Amino acid sequence: RSVAIAKLKTARLSAGLTLAQVAKVSGIRLETLSRMELGKVQNPTLDTLQNYAAAVGMVLRIEVDEK
Repeated sequence: RSVAIAKLKTARLSAGLTLAQVAKVSGIRLETLSRMELGKVQNPTLDTLQNYAAAVGMVLRIEVDEK
């Protein structure tokens, strides 16, 4: 499971939201959210991650830094 998805799941649980509630707000299928949290979706799209983040009150940020 990715670090991003783990953080989103933690935020969801902290907010007291069910997967069904996040699915409704985000427009992501409940089954997809469940599979993401279980690590069965290896490469979710950026749109999916952004929608999940917004539904749990977070922002997805991507950074590229020099080594």
